[in-house]
Amino acid sequence: MRVRFPVLCLLSIVCLLSLAEARVVGQSIDKAAAIPIEASVLLDAPRPIPKRLSKLFDRMEAANRRSQDVFRKLSAAQMSFKPANGTHTPRWNAEHMAGRQLMFFSQIYHALDPNIPVVNVNPRQMPEDYRPRHPDWDGKQEARFMQRVDDFCRRYAYLLEDMQLEDKPPATSWPSLKALLLQMERHYDEHTANVEKKFALPDWPRE
Repeated sequence: MRVRFPVLCLLSIVCLLSLAEARVVGQSIDKAAAIPIEASVLLDAPRPIPKRLSKLFDRMEAANRRSQDVFRKLSAAQMSFKPANGTHTPRWNAEHMAGRQLMFFSQIYHALDPNIPVVNVNPRQMPEDYRPRHPDWDGKQEARFMQRVDDFCRRYAYLLEDMQLEDKPPATSWPSLKALLLQMERHYDEHTANVEKKFALPDWPRE
């Protein structure tokens, strides 16, 4: 039988939205924020990730942390650097990676427990259409949000306890949970490598 923690769920989403200005389907922020929170709930540790999923979850999280290590060293000016070749800013890459992971997993978790809303903070795809959520954030702040996305995914991974790696997750087009986890790992590594290439450009800001 599935155990639900609606108060804890709403608390986590409110924490995410306070930073991300997310577009949410479900419980409103005002209603969620008005719910009294028991101290014992705040101290509860997340339930363990189902063992058969833990290896691929660990790989996804390790890729996220590698990416955080790169972004954490960047100033706000470096995060907002617009290359002359028309490619994306480092900030777009950070928002895109975290936004995709958050959207996919919140879609799945919402399908399994409607108390969890779908959270979509994906930036616009084309550089000329992109508007940063937090243009004043430096790399440390962007890295903290990336970590919060990982924390959210781990917190509600218990909802996947009846799902096998080869099963198609609900509410997404991914062919299997395994495919999603592996792609998230590659996604972080590929976009982070693209950002690191910008450091060698002649107009890269030094601070």
